[in-house]
Amino acid sequence: MNSRLERILTIARRHPQLAMLLLRQSDLPFIQSSAPSDAQTLLDALRHSLHDIPDVLHVLDVANAALPATPFKALLGLSVSRILEEGTQAEVLQHLVDAALDVLSIDCSAIWLLPAGSSRLYCQSINGHAVSPDCPTMAPDVQASLLACFDDERGILIADDLAQYPLQQLGTVAFQQPQQQVCSLMGIPLRIQGRLAGVLFSGTTHRQRNWSFQDQVGGRYIAYLIQQILLRDMHTSLQHVLEEQVERRTAELQQQKQQLEEAQRNISMLSEIGREITSSLDRAVIMEVVYRHVHKLMGAEVFAVGLYRPEQQIIDFPCNIMRGEHMQPYTRNIHDSNLLSVWCITHQQEIFINNIEDEYPQYMDAAGLATLTVDSAYPDGKASIFPLSHIYVPMVIKQRTTGLIAIQSTKKNAFQRMHLDMAMTLAAYTAIAVDNADTYQQLANAQQILISQEKLAALGSLVAGIAHELNTPIGNSLLTASTLNEESHSFMQKMSANSLRRSDLNSFASVVNEANELLMRNLTNACDLVSSFKQVSVDQTSQQRRVFPLAQTTHEVVRTLHNKIHKLGHSLIIDIPEDIVMDSYPGPYGQIVTNLIQNAMLHGFENMSHGEMQIGAKKIMNDRVQVIFVDNGCGIPPENLRRIFDPFFTTKLGRGGSGLGLSIVHTLVSSIMGGKIDVQSTPGKGCRFTLLLPIKV
Repeated sequence: MNSRLERILTIARRHPQLAMLLLRQSDLPFIQSSAPSDAQTLLDALRHSLHDIPDVLHVLDVANAALPATPFKALLGLSVSRILEEGTQAEVLQHLVDAALDVLSIDCSAIWLLPAGSSRLYCQSINGHAVSPDCPTMAPDVQASLLACFDDERGILIADDLAQYPLQQLGTVAFQQPQQQVCSLMGIPLRIQGRLAGVLFSGTTHRQRNWSFQDQVGGRYIAYLIQQILLRDMHTSLQHVLEEQVERRTAELQQQKQQLEEAQRNISMLSEIGREITSSLDRAVIMEVVYRHVHKLMGAEVFAVGLYRPEQQIIDFPCNIMRGEHMQPYTRNIHDSNLLSVWCITHQQEIFINNIEDEYPQYMDAAGLATLTVDSAYPDGKASIFPLSHIYVPMVIKQRTTGLIAIQSTKKNAFQRMHLDMAMTLAAYTAIAVDNADTYQQLANAQQILISQEKLAALGSLVAGIAHELNTPIGNSLLTASTLNEESHSFMQKMSANSLRRSDLNSFASVVNEANELLMRNLTNACDLVSSFKQVSVDQTSQQRRVFPLAQTTHEVVRTLHNKIHKLGHSLIIDIPEDIVMDSYPGPYGQIVTNLIQNAMLHGFENMSHGEMQIGAKKIMNDRVQVIFVDNGCGIPPENLRRIFDPFFTTKLGRGGSGLGLSIVHTLVSSIMGGKIDVQSTPGKGCRFTLLLPIKV
């Protein structure tokens, strides 16, 4: 719909009396014939009359021209003025105060506004001339008296004779014309959404004016137009503010989204880095991994990991990398207060420096600038550097500082706060990884010592068993030699006394022959035992690979334990074919058999005599050997069955159990001999170990 027609309809909706006054003066046929009695009838008549007329603007122009030159015609022309739609707020308000002179037949007009959040009215527009840029404001006492007139939302200020009005100075104030005397004054409040937003002043200077109902209607309509302009501009301003807020908020949300996405990527990346760092138990590998990621994430030129040694009062830097090259290890004295690393350790706080020349006083004296790097750490021929940007982060585990990581760059402002956050995360992972590596190394050393002790104990038991086994054949040989010595002495006496008879010679020859047989048999047994002892001891101490018959090696190992087995009242049966020959490690195999037998006697046959053990073997698919060790002991409880191969797990700690026997068995089977071991057990019915070993490792 055309904007001019919209304004006429708006007049009809909001001011039906004014609309009827205007339209009754028109000589248009459709108006004269209809003479509507209310606003709705008038609007229906307008719609019906204009329905078949294509050029609505032309009709409005005809209607406007048909009106006589009256204030109402001026008001109608004002309502359809294009400047109301196209002008700025200042232009429109100036136009309205100027037009008010014709509409209301007055001498002066002014608009005073009270912005939201303000307590003072200021002059916005005065007819005939622009207001000065400093926008004069109304005195507080005058303003208070004026606003009291508008306590009633429908109230207006009517002063037909301003000289008789309590606020005589209001005319001079309202129109800012002290040289002219205002005789009559009408003030109409401007309201926006129930709030007083200003006042429209209308006045005469040459005569008094009795303000009629039509004057009030015209003034209210001009006030209405002003309110619409103010409301429109307020909405426009609010719209601009909202658009700016939306744009700003959208930009903030976009930035937050990017930050969240980057944070998620960083968290995911740091998690992957953490897993990679903590997956290794080698300190050198840990340092390499951390440096690689630090260099990639931050562009660091220098990276170092310092380990705090409180017992030595030093910070040890075993790993130092500059621009991808390893530097020499060095140490720092924990009592040197002019060192950034010492400050980081002693305060247990991170250090973030983007220009050491400006920020060093927070951490050290000027003398500390000469100690930022260590000359001895540079390889021969490598030029030293002067780092300007620094990040130091302590490595802390359970409130215990174990060291620090240091990141440096020769550029100013090389690092951002997010790099510090990354470094703190990496320091936490590195602290855990280094602590795990140290703990693992300590356990490995302790385990190696215990394994060595276990081997020495087994070798001692082997020596004791061999000594006992050698005692019988050597004792028999000694007895036989003694008997032979006595017979020889008696024979020589008879021979010296010429009393030797043929029967004596035959008897002596028989004794010598029998003694020779006994000596040969016993010395052969002793020789076999010594040979077995030599082979078993060499195998168990050297772990040398060789070809060996499985049955013979098993017998040799069992022979060294034969005395202990029989002394405890137990028995062992060996059922291994003679044709199984292995190319493997007989020493570890012997250790496996020994540990299984000792485990059965210590745990399986506790408080039990006449225990039975059996070792059997058979070929599987020509390249595997299945060795089975079975005992009829007390068995293993289900809750312990899954832990029997764990290092240091034992149910007889302090009572002969080290917790390493079966752990060593598992290690030897899987690591040395390249096989597998499995165990089945039912409490009260013994235990069964199954070894699957390759014939050729």
